[in-house]
Amino acid sequence: MKRAGIKYTLYLLLIVIAMACNNNSNTTRPATDTLEKTPAAVADSSKIIVPIVTENDIIDTLTALPFVKESNQLIDSVSHHKHGMAFIIDTADKAYHVRAGYDREDRFETFYTFSVDKKTRAIKVLDVISGEMITPAEFEKRRAAHQ
Repeated sequence: MKRAGIKYTLYLLLIVIAMACNNNSNTTRPATDTLEKTPAAVADSSKIIVPIVTENDIIDTLTALPFVKESNQLIDSVSHHKHGMAFIIDTADKAYHVRAGYDREDRFETFYTFSVDKKTRAIKVLDVISGEMITPAEFEKRRAAHQ
């Protein structure tokens, strides 16, 4: 059982490396640092901050981040189109704490840890290298620098 787990982890790591080398930045939209939603009825490019945040609003916004999209595609591919990115949302006094990752049969594998401020709707993501909570745009800059 341990050997199969090691093989699976190595396989997953190989896919992540291959995807990182095959990065096509022209097809992704820039990261947003706040939880915003543009109504379909609005013709211009103005954005309206949603006054009431639901779990679906949070998931939709986080799923649209380019690095989350890539991970979602990876999970979809590895699971033979049976699973996608899963989210665990915890509510605190001042923020929503969100873990995004792969919900396996035996455990939840966290890929990203987010915080969404309840008042400002500001999104922060944990940079596991520095231990800092940073904006998604900064996260993508640092990620690109490490590749």
